[in-house]
Amino acid sequence: MPESPLLKKPEAILDRQREWNQLARSWRRERPELIFVVGRRRIGKSFVLSRFAKQAGGLYYQATRRTESEQLASLSQIFGQHFDDAALIQGALLPSWEALFEYLTQKVGSSPFVLVLDEFPYLTAVSGALTSIIQRFWDHQWQGSRIRLVLSGSYVSAMKQLEEHDQPLYGRRTARISFAPFSCAAAAGFAPQWSARQQFLLYGIVGNLPGHLALIDPSLSLGENIGEMMLDPGGRLVDEAERLLDAFVPDAEVHYSIIEAIATGDRAWGRLTSRVGKSGGSLLRPLQWLEQMQLIERRVPITENKPERSRRALYHIIDPYLTFWHSTVAPLVRAGSIGLVDPQTLWSQMIEPALDDHMGAVFEQICREHVATLEFPFRPVRVGSWWDHKSQNEVDIVAISAHDQLFVAECKWGGVSGRDLDLLRHRSRLVAAELPHVSSIHLGLFSGRGQADDFVQAAVQAGEVLLFGPEDLLR
Repeated sequence: MPESPLLKKPEAILDRQREWNQLARSWRRERPELIFVVGRRRIGKSFVLSRFAKQAGGLYYQATRRTESEQLASLSQIFGQHFDDAALIQGALLPSWEALFEYLTQKVGSSPFVLVLDEFPYLTAVSGALTSIIQRFWDHQWQGSRIRLVLSGSYVSAMKQLEEHDQPLYGRRTARISFAPFSCAAAAGFAPQWSARQQFLLYGIVGNLPGHLALIDPSLSLGENIGEMMLDPGGRLVDEAERLLDAFVPDAEVHYSIIEAIATGDRAWGRLTSRVGKSGGSLLRPLQWLEQMQLIERRVPITENKPERSRRALYHIIDPYLTFWHSTVAPLVRAGSIGLVDPQTLWSQMIEPALDDHMGAVFEQICREHVATLEFPFRPVRVGSWWDHKSQNEVDIVAISAHDQLFVAECKWGGVSGRDLDLLRHRSRLVAAELPHVSSIHLGLFSGRGQADDFVQAAVQAGEVLLFGPEDLLR
């Protein structure tokens, strides 16, 4: 049997080489494939999957919130167009999932064929038997085929449930592809001519989701873009953050309150309890759901032996856009300023002066992403941060190698100074004291402006510290 041709990633797809390679490998295999694809909304799944299906000569279908019969009618039309079936084109229906999959099986025979069912949880919501039907076809009719069935969804927790041991498709998937948010370096591809500083700000304000970044017009300034998208009543992102969960949770007041509390600085359990007015399971359950949906993450110091039991845990928003919106845009919305005040006036007088405060934590995130890719001073196997029990001493980045080497770094959105280096030396010893064995310690300083005083420059020349500037982080 001839091998399927290699599928080349379209130039329109920025980054996503890892995800595309996984799909391309599944296309070339001489066996059926059942692929689960997960990732939150606006992360670019549909963009990639629709182009993968097109390149492979297959079918892509994005489910919506409609009845089962309406979904089947839409798929019947799509099948009719693809297979040039006059009866289906003229309105004949494949009346059930069994009929649809039987039709597909007969049409493709032993040829490789891709069928993408995007937003799959919408289908299972109206057809409880669908996964059992897929199981039956997978077990009894598709084992000798080369069908590639891709099930994708933005409802991350629902997609993960497909793999639980009591579910019909348990143990049957051949691949799982998880779409992660863009790094800052990847996000910079949406405005390649901008300066590094402006690209950092783009990431810190618009965030790490390709669906949001694609709204940028690189021929305009950053302020003009933000004015149009977030500071105008008709802007695409002016209210996206406060509608984020509506499709998944009917009563999401606690969830939204948690996101806003974390975004505005209340990241510890005790402070969240006070801010949200909930405790115990009534707070823990929505927190865990938000984690499963890849909206927030729970972080503990990298030195913790039992992270799941740590009392030093802090919660963080994964997407910088959500943090920016809740901390900076939401107050303007509630004050009635958006729609009353010109967007560029809001930008220059209310937003731009506050950006340095917002960008400190964002810049730390950008630097952590970069450290995870480092080869020197060593390739890290773990990257995180550290803080003591009272949060009086903090280290922005701690990386550990397989040979117990330690890389400890401080990140400054502005310039770095000798005082920063002295503090880093002191805190690196505090970190090392919490680890069972450290073979060597390497120090690093990151400057968002690429500026360092004479003391730091001398230490760099002496090989005592590594210095990273803006261009280093975008390579």
